[in-house]
Amino acid sequence: MSSQNTGVLTVRGTLDYTTHQHAAEFFDVAFDRFGPHLVVNLLELDFLDSRATGLLVSCWKRAVDDGGWLALVAVERGAARVLWITGLASHVPIFATVDDALAAAPPQD
Repeated sequence: MSSQNTGVLTVRGTLDYTTHQHAAEFFDVAFDRFGPHLVVNLLELDFLDSRATGLLVSCWKRAVDDGGWLALVAVERGAARVLWITGLASHVPIFATVDDALAAAPPQD
């Protein structure tokens, strides 16, 4: 199998305590639909708080625990800068573009 079986999710707007529950449900649906192979595009994100960062960590752990792979697409500025400040970028694979993330996706069984 290839990266064609990897789900690509784009998060737009705000990801914080006001949208946390909706975002958690969105990720649950994504895991149900695509399985544990996901690329989460954060390039269109306006704001990301610490609770949302925790949600991304939970999703990453869920993907890995289920035998999958989760990558984030973000840059070191703007809303996603918190990924580098918190150290999350040293644990979760982060790429500059969706195409880069898909190209790096490991083969699926």
